[in-house]
Amino acid sequence: MAPIKEIYEEDMAKFEVAAKEYDEEKPEHGFDFDEPDIIDFPEHAGIFGAIIHYLLLPFKAFIHYTLPDVRHYESDPDKMLSMAWINVLGCLVHLIIMSYVMVRSLETLGGLLNIPNAIMGVTFSAAGTSLPNYVASQVAARQGFGNQAVSNAFGSNIFNILVGLGLPWTLYIGFVTKGEPYYGMADDGVVTSIIILAIVLLAFIVLTLSSNYVLLGWHGKVYAAMYVVYVGYEIGQLYI
Repeated sequence: MAPIKEIYEEDMAKFEVAAKEYDEEKPEHGFDFDEPDIIDFPEHAGIFGAIIHYLLLPFKAFIHYTLPDVRHYESDPDKMLSMAWINVLGCLVHLIIMSYVMVRSLETLGGLLNIPNAIMGVTFSAAGTSLPNYVASQVAARQGFGNQAVSNAFGSNIFNILVGLGLPWTLYIGFVTKGEPYYGMADDGVVTSIIILAIVLLAFIVLTLSSNYVLLGWHGKVYAAMYVVYVGYEIGQLYI
């Protein structure tokens, strides 16, 4: 059984240290507004960084002007909290819109290249939609909150499977087919992917239990190698 109490106390101790360091480094008059805005040209950017900045500038400007900077409302905690909630909802709207655009673009690209939607889904689409989870987990792990990083990875995938699939299916069956089953879904290797998912989860459980809930460096290399093999297998199914 996992040492839940010890892990909790360790995480709380790390949190207290991080909070103390933040209080010590926090500017005397609140937030540090010397932090550049997202639309500002990045300092010490090379040629490649400048190209990426200008390519992404329309998206950066869209985010900059549609999401309020909560730091400007520090003097009014109530309004600051309201702006924070607006930011949360705004980020969700951004994710929904961008996810839809990405999926439609990948479907079109897959059609032009004669690549099945299932292959596009398990490669480009999966990587694109998982980048926010990767960033969040990486930040948590670098701050010493390994449990939060792992929980974020599993929680997001549980949400994707149970809500991301379950809710659209429920709405479609309820309002489009009027309760009748939907027969238009093609296999395209979905069953095989589910079996592989079960095997990978079993491997994760075995490695975690065998190391007494300690994540080692070579664990990450094994998981990365398994993903490369999986992507290679899916692509091989298309061209071999």
